[in-house]
Amino acid sequence: MRRTLAPERRDCATRNPDEFAAFLESVYGARLGVRAPAPAARPYRISCVATPAAVAGELELPGTLGFAAGPPALLVVSTLLAGHVTVADGREEHRFGPGHTFLSGRPGRPRTARTEDAAVESLAVPWTAVQAAAHRTGPCSRRPVRFTGLAPLDDAGAGIWRRTADFVRRSLFATDPRPAPLVLAESGRLLAATALAVFPNDTVPAPADRTEGPDGTSDTLRRAVAFIDDNADRDIGLADIAGSVPVTPRALQYAFARHAGTTPLAYLRRVRLAQVHAELQAADPAGPVTVTEVAARWGFGHAGRFAAAYRAAYGASPSQTLRFRAGD
Repeated sequence: MRRTLAPERRDCATRNPDEFAAFLESVYGARLGVRAPAPAARPYRISCVATPAAVAGELELPGTLGFAAGPPALLVVSTLLAGHVTVADGREEHRFGPGHTFLSGRPGRPRTARTEDAAVESLAVPWTAVQAAAHRTGPCSRRPVRFTGLAPLDDAGAGIWRRTADFVRRSLFATDPRPAPLVLAESGRLLAATALAVFPNDTVPAPADRTEGPDGTSDTLRRAVAFIDDNADRDIGLADIAGSVPVTPRALQYAFARHAGTTPLAYLRRVRLAQVHAELQAADPAGPVTVTEVAARWGFGHAGRFAAAYRAAYGASPSQTLRFRAGD
């Protein structure tokens, strides 16, 4: 996509996945194939604003779409507003839900993705800007920056990215007055530096033990996962999990981000959700067990958030699982 000094806005709305893929290629500069197993009830939409320093996009992807993409031409960071996205990056596969922020790809690595009724906000910066930011922020060889995970190092980092992204998006989409060229240029440098600080990469010294075992996962991750699996019924938090390894909380978050594409507390919630699911499946629908009771026992106190997380994970409500057990 040609980028002038002034912000350039482009929009696309189509039900044709090939047309949509061609438009995305023109925006993000990467070879892309899109497959839709069935016609979408609503058109695929994207609104984007591009400058030489950054590209901001808002995408609506109804139904289910499959993407096959070559190595990305830009560093693209996405925040999922609704739906789900599964990204397969090399041998790693990551599934993201509403509220998650993640890299849509890494340099030099083709990837595939699947979206399910997704609404996405994205910001993209040239790889040259990321490389320049790495040289400015510390010693770095001339080789390309290598990101080692798609998810932020921790929840705090994800929050930093979202606040930075909100500021930049407001600048890019502003029409009255138009942002000054210097502001636009600085916004791209700000995004590049923030991405290096937030997402795991080889320009930032590892915060702790990065020793990997024969299966390619870290000792830190294996020990933490074992502790969580054995103690999910207890009142444990980040400090307890880190202390069981033992490593610092930041080192623990790094290990989960790099090797599992998630956070320790998100994994803990997933384990507890699986326990709720198992108990509801095993319960007698005519007996005294209630969804509220089981959810509370596993630490889910907010009924609305629990129900939404359960449905996203299992495709049914907790009460449906209790009433209609598998095999009944």
